[in-house]
Amino acid sequence: MGRAMASNLQNYLHAQGQPPLRFWNRTACKGETVTSLGGIQCDSVADVVRASTIIFVSTSNDEALQIIVAQIISAGNLTDKIIVDTTTVHPDTSKTVSAKLARENAFLVSGPIFGSAPMATERKILMVAAGARCTIHKISPYIKGVIARDILEVAEEPEKASLLKIIGNFLVSGLTEIIGEAHVFAEKSDMGCEIVEKLLEAQFGPLPTMISKRLTQGIYMPAKGTSPWSHLDLALKDVDHAIECAAVAGTRLPVGEVVLDNLQRAKVFSQERDRQLDSAASYGIIRCDAGLDFENDFVKNRDA
Repeated sequence: MGRAMASNLQNYLHAQGQPPLRFWNRTACKGETVTSLGGIQCDSVADVVRASTIIFVSTSNDEALQIIVAQIISAGNLTDKIIVDTTTVHPDTSKTVSAKLARENAFLVSGPIFGSAPMATERKILMVAAGARCTIHKISPYIKGVIARDILEVAEEPEKASLLKIIGNFLVSGLTEIIGEAHVFAEKSDMGCEIVEKLLEAQFGPLPTMISKRLTQGIYMPAKGTSPWSHLDLALKDVDHAIECAAVAGTRLPVGEVVLDNLQRAKVFSQERDRQLDSAASYGIIRCDAGLDFENDFVKNRDA
């Protein structure tokens, strides 16, 4: 997703006659797409920071974000610089990172993203942003219609955007569980999945339909050697964060607990098969619990 966002941002900068995007990626070869568009690949995070006033961060988890922020701070001279974190992390992580940057006179905008890598390529993702209003105003021209379809301003406290993203991901995980159960119910009842998917599209709208296609079209179990839209490990992290945040707030997420158990079992399956799985892989576990194979017919035919 980060590569898609960087590519779209570089295209925008070029079209506007602005200086090219400077970027750093842990795996240098993954930056070739952006350099082919005119972006400049830097040797370190510090090099990006020294050349920029707005710095976007797109990484995998809380620990990775903390490491990158430490590198940003070590670059020095951060006064009035804006760091936009697009990662889904625990609200406490956003709060801690924001405080560290504030001590360096820099600003954090927590801007986690709703959507998948293919959606990022098409600029169909949504950013939810929290931070000082003046900073959100400054980054908005580089968000709406550039890397995302829109930007939803949440609050001035950066941790609020992280919390909203976790709640949103819980909704998606819960829908995936319900839709997966519905498909298995239909399959076991000789109804078939095709008509269920048509019902979702006709009655319930685009999001449930997209989730359904993620299951029926085998995206939950990508072909061997191909990367998932969103890795299973990210779903495990996000659902675990949601359950923990709910507990702190004084409530429970029973559906989330079911989803987490299914995702943990899918992780075991992934390790046993040496196979990368998507964040929707709980569908395979739902199938197994009903006496079906983890792989649906689409996956079997594709992999054959």
